[in-house]
Amino acid sequence: MANSSVLEVIQAAASEMGLQAPVAAFGNPTDLTAVQLSSLYNVTGEMLVKRRVWRMLFREHTIVTQPNVGTYPLPDDFARPISQTEWDRTNRWPMIGPETPQQWQWLKSGILSTGPRERFRLVGDTLEIWPVPTTDTTPGPNLDLSYYYVSKWWAQTAGGQPIPKATNSLDTCIFDDRLMISGVKLRFFQVKGFDTTAFAADFQSNLDDALSQDSGAPILSMAREPAFPLITIYNVPDGNWSPN
Repeated sequence: MANSSVLEVIQAAASEMGLQAPVAAFGNPTDLTAVQLSSLYNVTGEMLVKRRVWRMLFREHTIVTQPNVGTYPLPDDFARPISQTEWDRTNRWPMIGPETPQQWQWLKSGILSTGPRERFRLVGDTLEIWPVPTTDTTPGPNLDLSYYYVSKWWAQTAGGQPIPKATNSLDTCIFDDRLMISGVKLRFFQVKGFDTTAFAADFQSNLDDALSQDSGAPILSMAREPAFPLITIYNVPDGNWSPN
């Protein structure tokens, strides 16, 4: 089920606070209530992006490397990486990183610093890899690299297209309506300098519900996991194993 539009959310927030409900979320600079509530709507969405890896913001990006090219742009909606998801699918092993500046300098300047596995680091809006693939690289210069990341495009057009923030009255977002309404109300009272105790508790309750319902969780067993090691101190008899 689609979430309510930004206009419907700020109208509900305004009504619950005893304010006159705006007739438009954007496009009327003289309606200061609408201007403020729509701005607080965007602030709430941007803050929520940072709280967790929401399932609706989970993205995958792939790169096909080119000969002698070691720097590749991050996606436009890149917010932050999801650790340990960077893989070299061509060679079927994980990439090593992210490397520190000290490690990167050693890789580029050291005598023995190039191994078979790709290493990476994030610099600005780019992903850098080492060693840089060349035409002499085995299995070749065109490596298939992949990683998961969190998108910062939490808002959506009426047609469901992800966008950085709401700019139209009919825009929606990935977050629950009640969570957004309570977030707008809390921030409205904050900027006005009013007591926010009740509004903060309401927002936290809705946030806790959203966090717990966003995705499932694995079943954790308290029992010992079965294991069958081939050679241990328990199945190798004492003795002299000298070859002589």
